Amino acid sequence: MRLLNRCFLRTGLFALIALCSSSLSTLADDHRSRIIKTETIQPRIESVTWYSQQLEQEKRFSVVLPKGYSPPEPIHGETTRKNWPVLYLLHGRGRHERSLIDDAEARSSLLQAEFVIILPDGDDGWYIDSPIRKRDRYESYLTELIDLADRHYELSPEPKDRALCGWSMGGYGAMHYMVEHPDDFSAIVTLIGLLDFPREGLPPEQSYVVPLQRFGEDRQDWLKWNSLFKADRLKQKSILLLTADEAFDRTMNENFSQKLQELQIPHQYKVLKGGHSFSVVRSGLTHMIQFGNDHFSSSPTKDTNVPSE
Repeated sequence: MRLLNRCFLRTGLFALIALCSSSLSTLADDHRSRIIKTETIQPRIESVTWYSQQLEQEKRFSVVLPKGYSPPEPIHGETTRKNWPVLYLLHGRGRHERSLIDDAEARSSLLQAEFVIILPDGDDGWYIDSPIRKRDRYESYLTELIDLADRHYELSPEPKDRALCGWSMGGYGAMHYMVEHPDDFSAIVTLIGLLDFPREGLPPEQSYVVPLQRFGEDRQDWLKWNSLFKADRLKQKSILLLTADEAFDRTMNENFSQKLQELQIPHQYKVLKGGHSFSVVRSGLTHMIQFGNDHFSSSPTKDTNVPSE
């Protein structure tokens, strides 16, 4: 009888351990990066809801697919990889992952791309791991998102097939991410981007108030967040900097272009008509799309450092 009771106890203990292990595994899975759902907004445009382990919350990103894109198909039990070229496009402050695709003119431009475009939601996080708000790990979040999107959409892992772009705050974020991860991408485009930033010393009309809640108050510490001081990492990259003749960011873009010239790094620098505005972003998208199409078709990089009015 005692032996039988021991068997029951042992069996029950094993069952309890198995149940706990299963529960812990499920809990761990619930907190791993994963896609929750994908919705089609219109043909070739999707909205993806996913769980971010870095931010510990549900987030979204939008996707614009090129003509001819089709998901990988299983062949003989194995899934084929298409290795599509990709550009990650980061939005400006106060905007979100659908700001461009909800705008008819911008959406029309994006649909001309011959590559996949991923548009993350970056909140007001400046795409950095904030030294002040330790839970706001937006650079790590971007890395997490890129890995997830790469796998889900069968994107090319080769740097030559990968590019970054951003406008305003997103221009800052794209350049910051590029210089911190230079081996992962071959091209970058910034639209009215805050490039020589954060910094002090410029007149207010030529700069932007540094968000102290993101970057902190230590002016010396700002230097490590300013990509201009890491511009040497942009060698062998295809670069297009777009600003506007009345934009407050023009001086910052000129400073960045000058730094690239000093480093003898070829790049394109263009000055569009207008200010630091969404209308300039719209017009800049056509330049970005053409630049991306040319880059991914292996066109040689041009060096046009002289601003074009």
